[in-house]
Amino acid sequence: MKRSSVYWLLPAVDDQHHRRASILDDIGYQVFFFENFETLIKEICVKRAQILILGDEWPSVEAISYAHAFANIPDINAARLLVSNSRNDFALMDAAMNEGFRDIIPADLEDHEWLQRFEFATSGVESILSLHKDLDVVGEPVDIMVPARLVWVGAQQVWMETRSCPRVGDSLKMEGGFARSLGLETINVQVQQKQQTNLTYRFSEAIIASWYQDAVINADPQKIIDTLDTLHRVDLGQRPKIFLAIQSPALRTTLLKYLDKRKYEVHTALQKQSLIYEPKYFSPDLVFVEDRLTHGDAKRNFYELLRYLPEHACIVNIGGKESPTAKNSNAPRRTWTLKHVPVNLSDLIEREYLAGLAQRRPNSNDKQASFPPADHAYSFAQLHMSAELLKADYLQFNIRTMTRIGPYSLIKIVSPRFQEKLGGPLYVKVIESPETGSSGPYICKAHICNLTQALRVTAPNPADQVAGD
Repeated sequence: MKRSSVYWLLPAVDDQHHRRASILDDIGYQVFFFENFETLIKEICVKRAQILILGDEWPSVEAISYAHAFANIPDINAARLLVSNSRNDFALMDAAMNEGFRDIIPADLEDHEWLQRFEFATSGVESILSLHKDLDVVGEPVDIMVPARLVWVGAQQVWMETRSCPRVGDSLKMEGGFARSLGLETINVQVQQKQQTNLTYRFSEAIIASWYQDAVINADPQKIIDTLDTLHRVDLGQRPKIFLAIQSPALRTTLLKYLDKRKYEVHTALQKQSLIYEPKYFSPDLVFVEDRLTHGDAKRNFYELLRYLPEHACIVNIGGKESPTAKNSNAPRRTWTLKHVPVNLSDLIEREYLAGLAQRRPNSNDKQASFPPADHAYSFAQLHMSAELLKADYLQFNIRTMTRIGPYSLIKIVSPRFQEKLGGPLYVKVIESPETGSSGPYICKAHICNLTQALRVTAPNPADQVAGD
């Protein structure tokens, strides 16, 4: 049986880590511990890790830098990213939520709970985590924050990717670096379109929303001008999207040397199945595919890939038998074959492979949009919603909202109750959400990301109880 690799980055390995590695070993996972970030990255260049766990035992600033690095390394863009939470580092949990990590798993869960959570978070297919019954009734208003990423900002509109699933016409409160630059805590944005293609970040849906109407009423006009000027200065432009369907680590590493991530958006296929579903959402302009993934047992997946590519996209087959710059005129779309990676690959990319880019249909309704870098403060946002905490125990929380929140989301819940008990906000992983198309209000079920100990203790007054054994 082929074993899945788990890379775990932490400053020191203790008995609990060894015990959980042994538990994973028994069910087909092989855990590799790394105590140095650079060593882990070098290993990733040689072998693919399907699952990465970031321990929070590092100093907070260092751990946050690792979280951002994990989320933005092209070689692991399809890896499942987790944080192991041992000390409620709220800033790190916020960073992991904003970067679209799969989960933040409390280290003080019982071993069987921890294993269930790990398997739920890392599954490649939709799965179910056990739901608790006989929860305590709470009925308390709370504020929730759902992460979002701004891909581009125009003079009046913004392209935002998120696991929140609003309807066209809905009004949302957006906070983050962009709102703060306007001197506002939040901006009311109205959803105008929804998209599930041309996605950049680790979220499931994009929305195009208008922001200017609210800002022009509430923001200082000079701040609007200054903010748009800043966006123009940091603008990366609408970069060509390149997808690597490459299994060979050496070949993948070689290709990445030619692909400047500030010039191109680069995604890689982590598994053979990724050939199908990643291009469907990423919408690449150029695909490099290893020859062995185009025939034999892999041929079916390759032809599925072709179905989901944009019409203008070019495919470059590497390792084929034709001459280094041969163009296959019989292929269903623009297809080239290389025996190996040539030294003039950069020129070929610009002159030949991206020649069809002019035919790309624009994914923006605003031609003057600015695309901030992924690490820029304006790129990060959160959608602020009022909600009601209906029921809870030490692990599960049932929440009612007026906007649907997609399954598998990481979200933040803010209330005086949790501030008192936890010392900060509550972070949860959504494990069950209403079906797409259902009408609100919506009830989602979520499991805790914070350490559970503070909520396991039974409150003396049942009327005030959030947690119970």
